[in-house]
Order: sequence, then C-alpha cells, then structure tokens
Amino acid sequence: MKKYIVLLPLISLLFLSCGEENLNNIAVNQFVIEAFIYAGEPIDDIRIKSTFPLSQEEDTSAPINDATVTLIKNGQRYGLVASGNEGLYHYPGNDVIVATNDVFQLEVEHNGITATAETRVPTPTVGLSLSQDSLKVPQLPFNEGREAIVEAIGNFLRTSRIEATWDNPNEDLYFMVVESVSDTIDPIFPTQVIDALARFRFVSEPTEDASITFFGGTLVSFGTYSVRVYHINQEYAALYENREQDSRDLNEPPSNVQNALGVFSAFNSQEAFFEVAKE
Repeated sequence: MKKYIVLLPLISLLFLSCGEENLNNIAVNQFVIEAFIYAGEPIDDIRIKSTFPLSQEEDTSAPINDATVTLIKNGQRYGLVASGNEGLYHYPGNDVIVATNDVFQLEVEHNGITATAETRVPTPTVGLSLSQDSLKVPQLPFNEGREAIVEAIGNFLRTSRIEATWDNPNEDLYFMVVESVSDTIDPIFPTQVIDALARFRFVSEPTEDASITFFGGTLVSFGTYSVRVYHINQEYAALYENREQDSRDLNEPPSNVQNALGVFSAFNSQEAFFEVAKE
C-alpha cells in the first residue's frame, strides 16, 4: 500500500536545493532513495531513481529497476525485489516485522555505488478518535426536480464532515490517510459511477496539530472507510520542516542517506473506521 504520494515533492526539493559545488561533485551514476517503512504493514514503499541536473526545472529522473536493495534488522539481511518498472521495490516474504523502536538499515547498490541509511520506528499515534463513526447520505428527491436534488446534495456536502483527533503534546508531525476498505464499490451518486470504479484514497499534508477535519463530500461510494493517522519519524520531519528553504540559498537540506541522495524513514500509526450508508 503506497503512501509516497504526499512525500515525493520533498525528495525533489532535497536534490534541487543541493549546493552547485556539491552537485558538480555528484557522479553521473548517482541516485536518489525514497524509502519508507510502516509499523505493522508490508514493506513495499522503497523507490530508487536517477538524479537530474539543477538547471532543469522539471523532475526528469528515471526509475532504477536493477539495483540491489537490502533491508537489515538486528544483523539479519532481507533482499528486496523490484515491483514492476517504476523503480519501486518490496520485500516478498512475511517474516519481517516492523514494530515500535525497531532499528533498520537500508543498503542500496547500483553502478558501483553502495548507499546506506538507518532509521528507527517511532512510537504509534495515541488517542485517535473520530467525531462520528458514520455518515448518512440522504435519498435524492428525483421526483421533485433538479433544484431539490441540488439542494439535497448541497446539504450533504456541507454537513458531512468527520474530525479525527489524537494526542500530540509535543507537536510532532502527523499525516492522515483515508481510504475505502469495502470489498465492493457502490457509487453514492449516479454521476460518480466512473470515479467510483477506483477505490477512494485521500492523503493529507503533514501537520503539527492534533486534529484533521475530513469532508465526506469528496467520497464517491458507500461502505467502510479506514482512517489512519501516521506519526512521522524525525528524518522525514527534518526534511519536511526544511521545505520552505529558498532554493537561491543553495543550502543542502537534511538527509540520512550516506553516499547517495534521499531519505530513509519510518512511520507508526493508529487506525479507526467509519461507515457511509444511505439515510
């Protein structure tokens, strides 16, 4: 289950913000690591790609699918395998447990370069609760005309919100993922049939707050939804907090990867559920 959607822009920032002198020292076969592991979840969010010149405004990096990627825990080495042709790697077995305070090392070999990194799994989110455990979608008044239908939909969009709250006394960073976990897809509104063919997924921006409000009007199908709030590890928190840096300063942002660019980080979460049903 990939979470890297919200995280990718920061990796580009990390590379683009490197000093020009430092960039000139980067070998042609250098690469970028985007590696994230999640407590209690499969290891499938490791991405390797090439670098690209500072002079280019767009990310022109290419996926690297032939790297040797190894995850290490307590001295035990676990080989990862490529997941298609997009530079993604995963661990195919089920004998690696990612748990609170576990320390992992990552080793990536490609074109004569060996890059290493280390991360510790943070504590899980604590005290997660939802303001309500269900959203009721009203029956649309098809016999009363278009205006009545629009009003009914509008009322639902305005009132269908769920606030997720959790404990955050130290103002750490967290992000939230909301996604459909139902086996079948049942569109809420007829015009959403095409959109509902793909399972709904929402990923928030990281926040130092202790709550995020989610608006149910963006949902496209009935059923059960999972809300996971992830506690962000220090490696990624440092990178995220550095995102406002002016690229003209050409200061190199934080990175815990040795002999390459990128970040290797871990996350821990707590999960809650809500239902979307007909009124």
